[in-house]
Amino acid sequence: MEDPKSLVSSEKSTGSSSSVLGTIQGLPYRTTQITDSFNSVLAMIQGLHNHHHDHHRSNRTNPSSPQFPSKQPKYWPIFGPPDEDLISSLPDSLLQEILCFLPIEDAIKTSFLSRRWRSLWTQMPTLSFTRECYASKHAKRAAFVNETLARFIGPKIKNFLINFKFDEFMDAFFDEWVLFATSHHVEKLSLLLDGGFLYAPFAECKPYSLPQFLYVNFSLNELILRQCVVLPTSQVSWPSLKVLSINYSRLDTEAIEYVLSGSPNLQKLKLHNCGGVNRISSMSLEVLVVDAIYEPHEKNELVTQISCPNLLSLSLSGYMYRRTFRLMHASSLTKANLSFVMTIDKKDKYDCTKHRSIFRDLLEKLCHVEELTVGTWCLQVLSIWEIKGISSPLSKRHCLVLETEICEWDIPGIVNLLHSSPYLKKLVINLNYCDNSKFEFDQTFFDSYEFDGVEFLASTNWIFKCFLQSLENIELTGFQLSSWGSEFLVRFMRFLLNNTKVLKKVTIYEQGGTLLESWQFSGPNMNPELESAKRNQILLILSGGFLLNANIPDLNYFKDFLL
Repeated sequence: MEDPKSLVSSEKSTGSSSSVLGTIQGLPYRTTQITDSFNSVLAMIQGLHNHHHDHHRSNRTNPSSPQFPSKQPKYWPIFGPPDEDLISSLPDSLLQEILCFLPIEDAIKTSFLSRRWRSLWTQMPTLSFTRECYASKHAKRAAFVNETLARFIGPKIKNFLINFKFDEFMDAFFDEWVLFATSHHVEKLSLLLDGGFLYAPFAECKPYSLPQFLYVNFSLNELILRQCVVLPTSQVSWPSLKVLSINYSRLDTEAIEYVLSGSPNLQKLKLHNCGGVNRISSMSLEVLVVDAIYEPHEKNELVTQISCPNLLSLSLSGYMYRRTFRLMHASSLTKANLSFVMTIDKKDKYDCTKHRSIFRDLLEKLCHVEELTVGTWCLQVLSIWEIKGISSPLSKRHCLVLETEICEWDIPGIVNLLHSSPYLKKLVINLNYCDNSKFEFDQTFFDSYEFDGVEFLASTNWIFKCFLQSLENIELTGFQLSSWGSEFLVRFMRFLLNNTKVLKKVTIYEQGGTLLESWQFSGPNMNPELESAKRNQILLILSGGFLLNANIPDLNYFKDFLL
């Protein structure tokens, strides 16, 4: 294998411009499929090619004249006749965009093609250095990055990516690379590092700390960080930043306040496994995603206050260790996701009263949202409410998404939500498998109730006839035909199909998003027998192998699943 420095510095030109396409297509790829973006570029080239030939032919002949019948083929190959070098006629800027879809070491190899291609790669708008980079050892990889940047002569970088393991000896190199990117007015900066775990005893090395000069930048509009320490010592100035994603990184409340106050146009913020944030306040933020928080050294329960009056979408997901949330100002919200799981130590006892108060406060602040997503943990909190006779706050939601496999202890929580959703028009059930339907709760609490999900559904039929008057659309995703199916899923769907009055559509999607089946209903005008047949067909499909493979002593048991 050639030395990476020789690839960067080589001035030797081999081949001709007519072989450019073949050489590019012969370069080694890390994947077996060409990206959609590359396909779109090729489609654009074909469009330019077809336009060129149509225009040239119209200038030479009159297409309507019988004396000049067109002999051009109806469809040209994407790159024209074999003797035509179409790609060399493209402008340098478009060729550089195409090179961005290649691994950077392969893009450098195109400098061997011809005199014109010697310096094309040195002005690419995207520079990506990944763990699959040309050199495998850290020292050689750092030398390769340094040599590549030394040869770069472009005035601007749109996208700069570093994605490989960080070692402490590379700290100065990283500062230089970040400085290089910012000095070239980078628009999207991604520092996706591995190895610097922030929480002992897993730490392999000290994580990378962002250099202070990065906190003042006027060109950045997207910043993605992983395993970095975000700790500005003074005010932050990111006036162009619109998207910020921080993953597995060290933060604190003061740092995030500096960042948010210095980003007046920030629209989307994602925090994944970032602890230490007790307040999130922004006037510009429209999308907030908080996915998992792990703070092993924290002994007390913590609350994160969210004050974003222009927030449109909020997602609280993943495992939250000793962390809860309180919405202070979120009146503009239209979409919310509460699929988080509150984790506790095994020695701790679940405090039902405290979490009930916090969760109820969340639901009250979200009663105006149009779409609400709820996960298994939150459903089982609601199940406790339902069993104790506590109702959820009435809401105006039109769409309810359930992230659950529908187990027995989910049923009361779902019923509790339906009871508080009189305007509900669409119900989506994402059948996510959960290996422990009673996780993070005190087992003795569950054992203290003699709960039967079948009897519960039967006993609540009369309650919901007035609360399912608006439900028009039911959608199931993640269904597996090969599985045994869930008895409670079938019984719950039977409950819905038997009580909805204006149902218009039921759709089932398999895992991967493939449409399995869809049924249309016309309401009161539909033939009752046809409507009943459709609903029973739905139940039969959902039953899957459950009825056939379960030990059912009497086939009359099957009738319980039909309408």
